[in-house]
Amino acid sequence: MIFVSTTFADDNTPVSVVLEQCKKYNLNNLELGSNHCWESDILNKVKQYDFNFLAHNYFPVPKKSLIVNIASQDKNIWNNSVKHILNSIDFCNEIGARLYTFHLGFLLDPINTNQNSKNYDFIFKESEIDQSNYNDCFCSVIKALEQIIPYAKKKNVKIAIETEGSRKKEFCFFYIPDEYRKLFEHFSKNEIGINLNIGHLNLASKTFGFSPFEFVDTVADYVYAMELSHNNGVEDQHLPIKDREWYWDIITDNRFKSAYKILEFRSTPIATVIQTKSLLERKCNGI
Repeated sequence: MIFVSTTFADDNTPVSVVLEQCKKYNLNNLELGSNHCWESDILNKVKQYDFNFLAHNYFPVPKKSLIVNIASQDKNIWNNSVKHILNSIDFCNEIGARLYTFHLGFLLDPINTNQNSKNYDFIFKESEIDQSNYNDCFCSVIKALEQIIPYAKKKNVKIAIETEGSRKKEFCFFYIPDEYRKLFEHFSKNEIGINLNIGHLNLASKTFGFSPFEFVDTVADYVYAMELSHNNGVEDQHLPIKDREWYWDIITDNRFKSAYKILEFRSTPIATVIQTKSLLERKCNGI
């Protein structure tokens, strides 16, 4: 099933505005994305629409801004990040969302988001780079998931981890196949899935020099969904996917026939979103 992420709208657009626009253009399968502003009574605003929903990481947007990092070594950041994810699972339960996806975090807490037309990555304070805490960060992730997974099961909400990717090698966490093999030693595919981000995969494979197809083979059994965008291999641009590109062999792989395909673009006209959705439909149907 093909979904459109509401991130195609300009940053800080109220999601209620985007939902009304999607209704006008008969876009009924939607991922509630992470780039909106806080809105009061968001639950009832979303429940007005008879759509098929997924939700992603920073949705619903909290009133008090935070960067979600369940790998954090800062106790307050870790606690607030886990609390945000549990609240999002509650929200998904209320709206009947089919899947909630989230990030495992960073080796260093970001100081801000970088939101411009060239790159939607995070900003870090480079003077604080310290990769010696890798094992501690990994343990923090496992500890968080040990809370999140049973909570999601109790709430009857499926959850998936989004794969990461950036050219900022020093902050990299959960980018390479071996990291996921290690994670899968702790959790089964029935407990948690993978949201395979194609744009991030392009960046990570170039940063670390591994084959994107090897990575896909590693996580294949866990893939619940795919986040689809195009980039130049340098910046996380979140551009519309294009015809005749390397990723189509992955997107149309029969192993992922039942995975949700999510078009996740930024600052993109809705006409372009609809056009790209038609391209994806043709490709998935072998046309």
